Amino acid sequence: MARKIKTEQEKKKSRRRIIIILVVIILLGVGGYFGYKYLFKDNAPKKIVEVKELDNLSEYGYTLTDKDSKYFKSEYEVLKKLLTSGNVDEKEYATQVAKMFTIDLYTLSTKINKYDVGGLEYYYNDKKDMFEKKAMDTLYSSLLDDTYGDREQILPEVTNIEVVTTEDTTYSLGDNEVKGYLVKLKITYDSDMGYDKEASLVVCKEEGIRWSVVDFQPTLEPEYE
Repeated sequence: MARKIKTEQEKKKSRRRIIIILVVIILLGVGGYFGYKYLFKDNAPKKIVEVKELDNLSEYGYTLTDKDSKYFKSEYEVLKKLLTSGNVDEKEYATQVAKMFTIDLYTLSTKINKYDVGGLEYYYNDKKDMFEKKAMDTLYSSLLDDTYGDREQILPEVTNIEVVTTEDTTYSLGDNEVKGYLVKLKITYDSDMGYDKEASLVVCKEEGIRWSVVDFQPTLEPEYE
């Protein structure tokens, strides 16, 4: 039986078929990839960000978590060393409380949402709810949710606190005048986004050994009645 010899025209048709088949395979592959990515992967259940406790000073009500900033963690170690030294300098303790509160309050980059107000562990218990609500309505009001770790919002992170002064003071708590310290601070961020750069805090003794912030004003010239 004689072998059929392909003409040049038939060869061209054959090459066209092969090219078309390859193009179809490529298109199906690309379509399959993006179909998986957008139809399946993006619709898969998202994993909630878990916050892990790294350390605590339970006697005082302070905790350290893995979501806290590097600077906050370093200052927490300063506080821990101070409180476990056996002979606590109360003025130094009050000053450190003011620093920790301010770092945590203004480092919005580590917060899950607007309800995750920083610094509450260092605030006076009887005044905490009022301060928390004010922070949510002002400083934290535009904070986007990061429950699933996919937030792209650019947020401030405190990188340094300079203690300007720590002075003896008195403060009215209900019907009582209590002794405390007025701590004035300057705040530095990783980038200037227009957030407060000054703060004045009154820190008073609470529950025997614990010192807590009872008043906070974002200025070095606070006003009191």
